[in-house]
Amino acid sequence: MFRTLTAISLALALGCPSSHDPTAEPEPSEPTRPTRPEPPAGRSESALVGPAGGTLALGDLTLAIPEGALEAPVEITITATDEPTPERFGAYSRVYRFAPEGLSFARPARVALPFAGDPTLATVFWTLAGSESYTALPTRTEGALAVAEVQHFSQAFVGTACEGADCCRRATGELDLLLLVDSSNSMAEEQVSLAREIPALVRAFATGDVDGDGTQDFPAVASLQVATITPDMGTGGHLVPTCSEPTFGDDGVLRTEGNTAVAGCRAAYPSFLSFEAESGADAGAFATDVSCVAQVGTNGCGFEQQLEAGLKAVTASTAATTFHAGTAGHADGANAGFLRDDAVLTLVNLTDENDCSAADPALFDVDSPRYVGDLNLRCFEYPEAVHPVSRYVEGLLDAKGGDGSRLVFANIAGIPADLEGAPADVILADPRMQERLDPAMPNRLVPSCDAPGGVAMPPRRLVETGAGLEERGAAVVNASLCREGVSDAVGQILARVADRVAGRCE
Repeated sequence: MFRTLTAISLALALGCPSSHDPTAEPEPSEPTRPTRPEPPAGRSESALVGPAGGTLALGDLTLAIPEGALEAPVEITITATDEPTPERFGAYSRVYRFAPEGLSFARPARVALPFAGDPTLATVFWTLAGSESYTALPTRTEGALAVAEVQHFSQAFVGTACEGADCCRRATGELDLLLLVDSSNSMAEEQVSLAREIPALVRAFATGDVDGDGTQDFPAVASLQVATITPDMGTGGHLVPTCSEPTFGDDGVLRTEGNTAVAGCRAAYPSFLSFEAESGADAGAFATDVSCVAQVGTNGCGFEQQLEAGLKAVTASTAATTFHAGTAGHADGANAGFLRDDAVLTLVNLTDENDCSAADPALFDVDSPRYVGDLNLRCFEYPEAVHPVSRYVEGLLDAKGGDGSRLVFANIAGIPADLEGAPADVILADPRMQERLDPAMPNRLVPSCDAPGGVAMPPRRLVETGAGLEERGAAVVNASLCREGVSDAVGQILARVADRVAGRCE
């Protein structure tokens, strides 16, 4: 399984074309690159620092330890080394070692490292506690110095995790992963398949090592938050079979229920699960907890509103966008704390149906005089009754402050396997992706794929939303549900997340 994830994700991560906004102001071909002399390799400085704090300098490099950061005096040493940086990173400085290794601070210390490189990309990379993997620290530049706060000692350098025209910003060590898992009665196998891939995904995020070969491919995610929602948004208050809560359904609220039918799963969990790589937490146990929540069961409403659920989950109550019955989004309410400003937000849709986010809840009224015919076909027959996909393009971008470079939108849905990786217009133009009645089963549409991995319907609205987001700078994955397992799809998602964590644009 991990080999499959590796082959696809590594190929995609290393082969991303760049794109440019034609309306944007042209950038200078050579950005201003401030420089300061670096101390030679092997040079070091030491000082005894106690509870009162103190400052230590090695050339232009400074380390400021505040009062109260240390409980007792400690001899602090900074050494300039000639050690190499990870091969897929661009170095703007040499590597520095801070000792004693593993020393932690009760209050953050401030480090300022001299560098020579692009100040818009310059990032302080710091090894995780007890690890050789580098993560990106929140960084600001002051002339030719890259400044960050640190909680412990390790090795560090200034650089970028990507180079060239496809880089748009500094790397980040934060990732918010939102899993939207279809809870309808046809999704049992797919949920289990996703659960199998979560340990490898978490391990890759925590180390930055895609293929497990010991070589770091992208900045490790120091802070990972994972939450799960379902596409069950009710049926506008109308009683419909399979929809037990007709007014709001699960309402885009982050799930706290564990699947107790799975061995080792508890009944309740926090609304989102957090993995801090430097806390010494068990990545395997964290992955198990994520899997317990992500296996949402199959008793959900059969009218999936994937886009509306995802949007409500990440929309603030203060936003202009409102939802059924005039209700507000949950980002700063029921889901508060999940969405972080500097994190890459990744939304993964695991579903075998097209989106049916209703603008008019009467669409679900069995006795509606306006919407007639088979209830199962109404989202197809009355497209004017569902929200335009532009609502979700704008709304998801707004959740990241309009910054598409911090957004990954991924579909694991009814996309024919041979169309994975194709442009959205090619996917949407394929005959298998056209919505049409099934002559053999007049109460459903013709499946877009029917394979050993399952039967699924054309997810046109999900692909269209992805296309709109991609035009605005987001990274998009369109993967197929109709395979035996979802390891290929997870590999593609990992590649796109790695790009955005590294600061790469497409």
